[in-house]
Amino acid sequence: MRVFKKIFTVASILILVGTLFIVPAHAAPILDLGVIAPTTGSISYLGGANPLEGTNIQVDNVVGLGTLINDGVAFNIVGGRLDFKTGNPTGQPWDFGGGASSTISVIGGVDINGDGDLNDVGDIANTTLLSGVFGHASVSISNTVAGTQFNIAGAGFSDTKNDDLLDLFGLPKGVPYEGAFNISFTSSVVSPGSPFTSTTVLSGDIVNTPVPEPTSMLLLGSGLAGVFFYGRKKISKAKF
Repeated sequence: MRVFKKIFTVASILILVGTLFIVPAHAAPILDLGVIAPTTGSISYLGGANPLEGTNIQVDNVVGLGTLINDGVAFNIVGGRLDFKTGNPTGQPWDFGGGASSTISVIGGVDINGDGDLNDVGDIANTTLLSGVFGHASVSISNTVAGTQFNIAGAGFSDTKNDDLLDLFGLPKGVPYEGAFNISFTSSVVSPGSPFTSTTVLSGDIVNTPVPEPTSMLLLGSGLAGVFFYGRKKISKAKF
């Protein structure tokens, strides 16, 4: 009888602790910074071992998706500008790496009430909204029907963000963020790997999310296993 009581006790602990720590699956919150055509800026590649560079690309707004605050609300960015420089080419045509020499930044101010200036309470003054380094980027031909259109696709980077921007959407501070972007543009160059310069930037998105923390469920599983084996050891010593 004592053995069965101990089995019941251990099982009850496992069920209770497991119930307390059931965590529903949620999609990670996302910040989406929009580049809306027509826009200013340039994208260029000088050939050889040179990086891919983007300069003064206009960034128009920011919206939070799945955020704790202002979920789904878009705010205009005043003076928004994207600048980036990738790492060296990887050996594949128009395919670039990242690393410490690469950079990406978005500067600008966030207009909370949409009146076109940054003088109101709550507005985020003109500042660096995010800055970081590249992991990789590639350029592909996406459309040749009406001129030659290109796309920067699969561009990944890691960054840190302005605290006021994080507060605006209820996002965590003091953690790294990871992101990606795609930007389309036109160029007269059609041969993959050839140098090009484009001042006709069309549109795109810069999406970003917090890097997931190591799951606490692994620790929970270890704890539950410890409870189980401790109870099992005690049971094995019990006498009928």
